[in-house]
Order: sequence, then structure tokens, then C-alpha cells
Amino acid sequence: MDKKEQAKKYYEKGWKYKDISEKLSVPLNTLKSWRKRDKWERGGATKEVQPTNRGAPKGNQNAIGNKGNSRASPPKRNKNAVKTGEYETIFADMLSDEEKDIYSTMNDDPFFILDEEIRILKIRQYRMLKRIKDAEAGLNDEEVERLQQLRKVKEPSVIDGKMVTVKREVLKDVQVTRKTFRKLDDILAIEDALTRVSNQLIKAIKQQKELLSTDKKSLLMEAQIEKIKLETDKLSGGSSNDEADSWKQAVINAANKRAVEENE
Repeated sequence: MDKKEQAKKYYEKGWKYKDISEKLSVPLNTLKSWRKRDKWERGGATKEVQPTNRGAPKGNQNAIGNKGNSRASPPKRNKNAVKTGEYETIFADMLSDEEKDIYSTMNDDPFFILDEEIRILKIRQYRMLKRIKDAEAGLNDEEVERLQQLRKVKEPSVIDGKMVTVKREVLKDVQVTRKTFRKLDDILAIEDALTRVSNQLIKAIKQQKELLSTDKKSLLMEAQIEKIKLETDKLSGGSSNDEADSWKQAVINAANKRAVEENE
């Protein structure tokens, strides 16, 4: 059973957040997020929402002659659905100046596919970190509760050319309560997605290093073989008879075999 299921059972039994957090080593904010998202209730009950019948009855004629809203669809390449940024599509012509600097300062290398993936992951990682920073900097939700009452007020008014005082009733705020809370669920979702993107980035960099190591071994083998060729040419005195050529080829073959064994 995972920690989320265990936490739910403890909560349903009446445990406090603090006790569950200490028992399972889970942050309080994470527990509150789980409870809110999955609608946990004390005693094991869950909130049920009765479905509401929506839409017009079958066969109605309400929409006849209605051409619809031509501007209902969002513009091309819009970002309306972006939440965490983990799967956000990145277009080169829509990069900010700061993101273009990140992209241009990365050196090109022969491993184009991995290099391109690393570039995109780094830009995606940067954007997600920026979203977390913006969310923590003050992008809060606010609820305002107002208590209003009818109160009599005196107001000056001109009647028949004379200034008189008139009483009337107006609604006045007698109590205003403001509640501010962080978008905790949004921040937690971005942090989870950022962890996955960071793991992808680490994996891509590791693969690139392995390819680079393999390429270096190949270059080293070629250099060793070339060195042996030069040495055999000197030893044979540059002669081209069959016996010298056979001896030279035997030495090169032995060198190839040794180079492969040393670099495996």
C-alpha cells in the first residue's frame, strides 16, 4: 500500500494532519492537497455530487439560424491548456530573448538528436522553474466576504430652491473579510512534472556521454593503428617485396586485435 492510501485510511479514522505527517514522513501541504483533490471525508465517506441534466430537450429548434461564434476557437499556437509545462510544445519563433540566449550558447556536436533533446529539456526546465517562482511570488487566490446592512443616512438636497436634509436608506458594508491562500495544487503539480523532466535530462546527458566515450575509443584505436603502420614502414626500410608486406600486415593485424582488447 502506498503512502497516499495509508494517509487516506488514517484521515478517515480521525487522525490529525500533524500525526499522519509524522507517521508517514509526508509534508503537511501534500496531505492537504491529497485530501482536497480526492475529497477525503472523516469516517470513510466521500462527497458525491448529484449529476445535473444539461442541454436542451431532444428535437428542439433553438439553434436554427444560429451561425455560432466565429471567434470561439483559440488562436493558433495558444497556451490556454498549459498547466505545468512538462508537455508544452516549444516553437523557435516564440522563444523569449532569455530563452534564445540559452539555446544559442549550447555548443553543437555530432550527436544531433541527443543534443537537440537536451536543449529542449533545458528550456522546458527553465520555464517550469519560472512558473513555480511566479506562483510563489504572490499569484494567490482571494475570497472576499461582505456583510451589508441598511443604514439611514442624511444627505443635503435642494427642494424648491431651498437646501434641506433628506434621510434615505442605503446598503453599507459593516464587515469585510478577506481570505488569501496559495495555489498549492498548481505548485505541487509543477514540482512533480519538473522532477520527471529533470530525470529525462539526466538520462539524455548520460547517453550523450556514453556515445562520446565510444567515439573517443574509436579515435584512439585508429591512432594506435596508424602509429604501428609508421613503425613497420621504418623497420622494413620502405621495401615492397611480398615477404616484407606479409610481415607488415601480420604486425598490423596483431595491433588491431590488441587495440580492440585494450578498449573493450
